[in-house]
Amino acid sequence: MRDRMYGSTIATPCRSWRRPVAWVVLFSFLLNPLLVVGQEMNASPQVLQAGDTIKLSVPGRPDLAAELLLDSSGNVVIPQVGEVSLAGMSVPDATLFIKQKLRLFYPNLDTLHLEVVISGASRIYVMGAVSRPGVQSFEEVPSLWDVLRSAGGPIAGADLRNSRVIREEDGRSRVHALDLSGVMEGRTIPTFEMRNGDTLIIPTLLEGVSGVAPTQGVKVFGGVEIPTIVPIEGPQRMIDVLMLAGAPNEDADIKVVWWVHEENGMPISTLVNLEDYLQRGDPIGNPQVYPGDTIHVKYDDLGWFWTYVPRLFVLAASIITILLGYDRLIND
Repeated sequence: MRDRMYGSTIATPCRSWRRPVAWVVLFSFLLNPLLVVGQEMNASPQVLQAGDTIKLSVPGRPDLAAELLLDSSGNVVIPQVGEVSLAGMSVPDATLFIKQKLRLFYPNLDTLHLEVVISGASRIYVMGAVSRPGVQSFEEVPSLWDVLRSAGGPIAGADLRNSRVIREEDGRSRVHALDLSGVMEGRTIPTFEMRNGDTLIIPTLLEGVSGVAPTQGVKVFGGVEIPTIVPIEGPQRMIDVLMLAGAPNEDADIKVVWWVHEENGMPISTLVNLEDYLQRGDPIGNPQVYPGDTIHVKYDDLGWFWTYVPRLFVLAASIITILLGYDRLIND
């Protein structure tokens, strides 16, 4: 009797602190994936463009189903409505827009589904030593040869052996190195599959890394794919120079970019928040840089925290779950 009473006295305060702590840890552990889902929901939706083929369907109304092609102006003809412009709209916005148009003829229409079945016109960005740098548009996904030909071909001094394609994959910039020297030498060029939104960079031919004088280019290092001296002849926007260095890598903190520029014979260091330009279009976040400048992209100091804290939550949740199970087994 006394042992049971003492045992009850001891077990009660033990449970009084272990269970609340366990619930807090478990709640934090469960909340972590919800935050990830919330971040994914904030991702930019797909935007319709010329050449896209969209599929329209209405539950219970097969007569309204159709596959529609956006013409070169981004317009589409809906038989029941007529010609409407969808270019530049996200899929959710276009769905709501078409639904409102159809409701003028079918007031009871409630649900409408819209999806892109074929992504049409492809846009490839070409930078560096080509005759016509800029955006190149194609009705179909082009080959590397198609892209180079559309950009007017390489100019004198183009370093075709060290060409590269920058591509967004899983929300991050990836660099693919390519040797395109076969274009000028009559050999076959790589059968690299281009994708809509890719950026092809043809750098200027350098005589080794030390072949470019510091005053003839911008020194770029830190959190970029290819630390190098980017040759420029005049002022260029910072984002263009960083793209020629392979773009910031996945470990870069683009909120902390140090830019060193000489004024009146004195070097001046300025902190640039490149994220302000990318998210809000603030020109202060994308200043003009000049030959002889230096750009240092800082690495993200929070990498360790976000790498190991979730693991600690998993470990803590496992330990607390075991303690709860053991506590219940002992006291039941």
